[in-house]
This record gives sequence, C-alpha cells and structure tokens, in this order.
Amino acid sequence: MQKENKPVFCWKKLAPVFWIYLFILGLELLKKTSLSLAPNLTNILSSAINTNPIKALSAGWLLTSIFQSSGAIDSLSLTLMANSIISLRAVIFIIMGATIGTTITALIISLLTKAKKRDFRHGFEIGTSATIYNVLIIAIFFILEITFKELSSITQVINSFIHTPKIGFIPDLVSFITSPVINPLSKISFKPLVLLIAFLLLLVSLRFLSKSVVQAIGGEKQTKEIIRKYFSSKTKSFFIGIGITAIVFSSSITIGLLVPLTMSRLITLKKAIPFILGAEIGTMTDVLLASIIIGKSITLSLALMYLIMLIIGALIFLPNTSIIFNLTKYVSKHLLNISRKRAVLYLITFITIPLIILLI
Repeated sequence: MQKENKPVFCWKKLAPVFWIYLFILGLELLKKTSLSLAPNLTNILSSAINTNPIKALSAGWLLTSIFQSSGAIDSLSLTLMANSIISLRAVIFIIMGATIGTTITALIISLLTKAKKRDFRHGFEIGTSATIYNVLIIAIFFILEITFKELSSITQVINSFIHTPKIGFIPDLVSFITSPVINPLSKISFKPLVLLIAFLLLLVSLRFLSKSVVQAIGGEKQTKEIIRKYFSSKTKSFFIGIGITAIVFSSSITIGLLVPLTMSRLITLKKAIPFILGAEIGTMTDVLLASIIIGKSITLSLALMYLIMLIIGALIFLPNTSIIFNLTKYVSKHLLNISRKRAVLYLITFITIPLIILLI
C-alpha cells in the first residue's frame, strides 16, 4: 500500500500562513527597534536620502537590486517613515527606485537558464522590457513629483479621508500574536543587531512566501501552465498578471516565470508585456499589507497613492504596448546585440549606476 501524503499536503497549504506570520513579526520588530534608534538613524539618513531625491531613488534601486525584494525595501521605508525617521517624499523616491531595482531578478534568471544564443535573447528581453516599462513610468512621475509635488499632494489628500482608528484593531492583533517573540528580542542591548534580524525576517519571509504560494497552487509547472493559458488577449494577460502576482506577493517570481516560457517559445514578448504591466500592479500586495500592519493612516495613504500611480501607468501603456516592445527590441538587437557576456556587463552596469550616484 502507498503511504498517504496528507501531512505534506497540509504543510504546503499552510506554509504561506507561516511566512506571512514571519513577515508580520519582522515588520513589528523593525517598527519597535527603529523607534528606539530614531535619533541615530535620522542623523545618518537625513543628510542624503531625506534631502536628495535622486539619491533616495538610487538607494531604493541599489538595495532592491542587491536583496532582490522590493517588498522588503518598501516595508522598511514605510516603517522608517511611520517613526518619523525619513520623510514622506524620501519614501516616495525610495519606492520609485525599488520599482526599477526589482526587475533585476528576471535578468538574473535569464542568465542562469541554459539556452541557445537566440533563445537566451528572448528570455533576457523579458527582464529588459520590465526595466524599460518601469523606467518610463518612474521618469514621468519623478518629474511630476519634483516639479509639482503631485504624488505627495495625492498622498495627503488620501490621508485626509483615512483615519487610523479604522485600521487600529489590526496593530492590536499584530501586537498580541507577535509579543511573545518580540519581547525577548527587545531585551537585546545591541539594537543594530535586532534591526538586522528584523530586516532579515522581512527578506526571508517574502522570498519563501512567494515560493510557498507557488507550491500551494501546484508548483512552478502548474503556475506556468496557468500563465500560458491566459495569453490569448491583452486584457486576459494583463488581469492574470495582476491576479497571480497579488496571490504570490512578488512580481519578481511571476515575471521570472515568463523567462523560460519565452525561451522555449511558448509565449512571445509581445504577449508577455501586458502580463508584465499587470504584475507590476499585483506586486502591491506586500506594500498594502505592510502599510496596514504598521497601523498609520499615512503609510496606507502612500501605498494607495502608489497603487494609483501604477494603474495610471498601465492605462497609458496597455493600449500602447508596441512602444515597450519596440524599445526592448531596439535595446536588445541594436544597442546590446545580446550575448551572455554583454548581458553580464549590462547587469553590472544596472547595479553600478545607483551605486555611483550614492557615492558622489
């Protein structure tokens, strides 16, 4: 007789709950620890990130490129803002940078996937198209924020309609379920270590949460099949991009899954772009969750503003996906003439640009 696999099945279904708990734990620990270190952190960050929008954007870009998790960087930024360590505008620019930095994952996946030169180029174009789209959107809204403070104003308007008491019960519940773990950690005298533990919890939980949800769906193969099935039209592709990414908590995962699909010619870049636009909206799940857990109306307002920004971006480019397609093909074929060696140089440049800006 065959052994039953019910315990394994249950673990796969319950694993996302465990990783969500660790995510909440990391956020709560980060919030309390950063508050105790507020004076020191404010002195370190205020001279650069708070006062220089380009450096704030570069910080989000570089950190997300290194840690490959925009959710962790965004959550960290929201927590620091909630504790008055960095300003609202600084967080806006950091999140903009994180939006660009998160596209590095698809580029790395294409490098690690074995394929012939032509097939490799198709896979690398997935990450390139995501980068081009995000850079275009961020450039538009960066100029609007610098010139007119549009995003800050929208956030403040949303904040005027949101009152903390409406979401106040969530922080109370969060405190109840996390205090048995946080209270002992809070007694550690070396607070930077606690801050590091908190950030690592965020990073690890988001990484494994994404993977555990994919496993709960039925595995990477099943997720790929679902994605491939709904590429018959722009609209279907766009909404499946939103839906799967919202469930998985990571555009890096879902866009990354497109790489082998394009390399094996199961989908084309032209059909993948609407999915990418949807995935960028769906990835807001972790930011919205973090903003609610933090329990400040301003953090939720900022998350909603950013969601509106991404929706506007999709409304601009979904009817005009040919713009992103043509730019990607131009970069791939003419500027880079993609090979693995050139792709590695492209990747190094991608990380070096924000690093140089921060060091200037």
